[in-house]
Amino acid sequence: MSLSFWNPNSVFAGFDDEFFGPPTLLGIPPSLTPFKTDTIRHSSPRYEVSENEKQFRLSIDVPGVRPEDMKVDLEHDGHVLHLTGGRKVKTDNSFEEYKFEKRFTLGKDLETSKITAHLSNGVLCLTAPKKLPVPPTTQTIPIVQGEAPALMMDVDEKNE
Repeated sequence: MSLSFWNPNSVFAGFDDEFFGPPTLLGIPPSLTPFKTDTIRHSSPRYEVSENEKQFRLSIDVPGVRPEDMKVDLEHDGHVLHLTGGRKVKTDNSFEEYKFEKRFTLGKDLETSKITAHLSNGVLCLTAPKKLPVPPTTQTIPIVQGEAPALMMDVDEKNE
C-alpha cells in the first residue's frame, strides 16, 4: 500500500481517524463530519484510495470547497501529504465555517515530484505515478592481496 494515515503522536499511528470518530447515521457517513468548537466546525473529509501497477490515486470528498480555499503540501522530503482547507456555509442570518486538515504518509514507491491534483464535482483527486521497479544488481568486488589500508581519521581525531 502506498498510503497510510499520518499521526506522529499516536500509539495507534496508521489507523484512520474516523475509526475512533462519532457513529454514522444509518451506516452512511456524511462527507464532512462536523466537530463543534466555538464558532468553527472542524471536519474530516472522506477519502478513497485506489491504485494499480502504474499509479496511485487519492480521492477526497470536499463538497462546496473551492480550489483557492484548499492547500496541498508535501512535507518531510515528500513523504507526507498535508491537505488543509475549509468553506463557509450560510445558516439563517449567519455563517458557519468548516475547516479540515489531514495528513497521509506516502509510500517510497511513488514519484512524489509528479503528483497532480484535480477538483471536479466536489471531489479532489490526487494522482501520483509509481516509480519503475529497479532490477536487482550484482557487483563483483575485486580482492587485492596484501595489507588492508588504515582506517581514515576525522579531522577532529587528528587534532587530539
